[in-house]
Order: sequence, then C-alpha cells, then structure tokens
Amino acid sequence: MSVIVQDNFLDKEYFKEIKSQVLSHEGIGQLCWYLSASVRGIPNANYQMCHVVYGNHTIISNFYHELGPLFDALDVFVLLRVKLNLLKREEKIIEHGMHIDVPNAPENALTSILYMNTNNGYTKFENGDKVESVENRLVTFPNNLRHTGSTNTCDAIYRCVMNIDWIKRENK
Repeated sequence: MSVIVQDNFLDKEYFKEIKSQVLSHEGIGQLCWYLSASVRGIPNANYQMCHVVYGNHTIISNFYHELGPLFDALDVFVLLRVKLNLLKREEKIIEHGMHIDVPNAPENALTSILYMNTNNGYTKFENGDKVESVENRLVTFPNNLRHTGSTNTCDAIYRCVMNIDWIKRENK
C-alpha cells in the first residue's frame, strides 16, 4: 500500500459537527487540550496541544463516542490510537522530525490523518512527498512509513489534525 489521499472524506454535515466539537470557540462541546512540551520527544521543539481520544486499549475521551461514523468509513477492525494535535501558527514553517506513530505495531497497521482545517502546513514523507493540510482531507499510509508534520504560516491561527492508527477489517 502506498499513500492514499481522499478529499471530502466525511459527509459534509458530519465533518462540520465533529470539527465544531474539536475547534468550537463558543464553549459548547469543547475538548480539553493538554500541553505537550515536546513534539515526538524532540527536546526544546515548539510545543503543541494534544487531546488523546483512544490509546493503550482504553477510551480516554468521551469524544470517542462521536467518531463511530468515521471509524465505519475507514472500516476499522482494531484501533491502536486516536489523537488530536493542535499547533499554533509560526513565523516560519517548522517540521517536527520524521517518526512512526506507533512503533512495533503489527505489519498491517495503518496511519490516517484527518485534516481539521485548511492551512499551509503539511505532512511530509521520507521520500520528500508532501500532503497539504486541506479541511476534511484524509491521508492513509502504512504505519511503518516515516513522516513528519509541520506548523503553518498563513492566516489560519492553528493547524489541527486527527491522527488515527488502526487496522483495517479484512474483507473476505
């Protein structure tokens, strides 16, 4: 499997609903965001805000219960991790270092990134290919493919993504 990019991945109304819960400014359905002082263990890296939804075989956030249609659209068999990242706008694009989201995951594990807003940030792969941050775009790739995210420098005050590490249901 290579990198697959799907625009307008989720139904427009459903995407609007979950985006509102993730990025609401009115206080209705807002998530609690937590400061991560380093990005992927890189000391002194610019910080990001995180909201872990699912990890270590445990539902960590009630937001998990809003994601059924997303998991159905992906055809999830097993979830490994679901995490939201929010990075503030910077004066210059900063990449945070090549990594694998879930080291030692099974060979058939996948990583998907759902872009929550449009901005000039991106996901970059080891071979130099980039996927631009476009609202409701989903990029899916093998979990063992090294990649990095970036900050943004445009009018958007943040870059927000949802990382989903998962195993697809095997259709027989």
